[in-house]
Amino acid sequence: MADFSAKDAGLGYLYQARYALWQLLKPPEEQELVLETLDDIVLDQPGSALDLLQTKHHITPANLTNTSPELWKTLRIWSSHLKEGAINIPPSRLVLVTTAIAAEGSIAATLRPGGDADLESIASALSGIADKSENEALKPAFAAFNSLTNEQRIQLVSAIQILDGSPNISDVADRIREHIRPAVDRGNREAVFERLEGWWFGQVILQLEAKTPTPVTGFEVFDKLRAIADQFKPDALPIDFLDADPGTVDAKADTRMFVMQLRAIEVGLTRIEKAILDYYRAYEQRSRWAREELLVGGEVERYEKQLIDEWQRFAASVADELGKFATELQLEKAGRDIFKWMEQAADIRIRRNVTEPYVMRGSYHILANEAKPRAWWHPKFVERLSGVLEAGSTAMS
Repeated sequence: MADFSAKDAGLGYLYQARYALWQLLKPPEEQELVLETLDDIVLDQPGSALDLLQTKHHITPANLTNTSPELWKTLRIWSSHLKEGAINIPPSRLVLVTTAIAAEGSIAATLRPGGDADLESIASALSGIADKSENEALKPAFAAFNSLTNEQRIQLVSAIQILDGSPNISDVADRIREHIRPAVDRGNREAVFERLEGWWFGQVILQLEAKTPTPVTGFEVFDKLRAIADQFKPDALPIDFLDADPGTVDAKADTRMFVMQLRAIEVGLTRIEKAILDYYRAYEQRSRWAREELLVGGEVERYEKQLIDEWQRFAASVADELGKFATELQLEKAGRDIFKWMEQAADIRIRRNVTEPYVMRGSYHILANEAKPRAWWHPKFVERLSGVLEAGSTAMS
């Protein structure tokens, strides 16, 4: 049966992106990286020309021979760049990063870093392979290499480094974790890795979408790593849903309790939409904190008690100003005042450095969304809700 799976290609792209992140976590921090321009990965090292990296990932063990397609397809790219003047040799390096293993005595094996290669002999051997091979699929690669002058072939070979037996996609992840290790305690290392890589994949997408991609520097990666690590200090928690949305927000049709509460005090649609977003973000954030075991035992319960206590104090002060004979319009206005206090003035944090407002606002909406709400805005909302529920219960009995 024919195999039409794209998993090899998919893993290859993920490997390229993950390998690029690993390179930026290495010194020097001022190095710049861009993907899919002259090569899979282009590194601009300070004080030198561009380093071009081709990455090749294999799911199963593979050999790199003198006629391997990955070797010759790479040579085709580099030969074209040299002929067109897109790269300068020296000082640029041309690096083939592959999980395959170069056979001992092969051309690739002699081009490993630190080897004592006879450049003229290697260039001649490659030219001979290009002349004699009958592999139709590689004819364009052979032609590209042989279109160079003999001097250019030697020049090209002088810049090549073969990194065979390179770490695979899982091993590269472990290398990244090693760079993360000094920045965060062991228990949070995996959570930091996931967030750093998530941010990095976002940067990769931006580069691939741009006509003229902006390089990412090592400084940016280290700054992001430090910022993420800071969110795992004892007085902080990670913020992951700042720009998240549920996909569809319908303030008119939403029938959840916390939305009904806002309608009861005549809050406008825009503020209801914002409340729906705050609810969604806080719910998802709290769920992730719980899954990752970032919360100390009973921390959410203690936080909710604090929210309720502060709400009760402010709501009571508003109620005192109403008196016993407030009209419906006055009750609605009082409810809007209480909601405005929560929405715009209150600053009650689950931890001191968790400053993102959606955590508190959304947590209040979670309290307001229960079948028997523990927070409400309209002073008589729960009283009236109880009456409706009692009436329904009596009618059914």
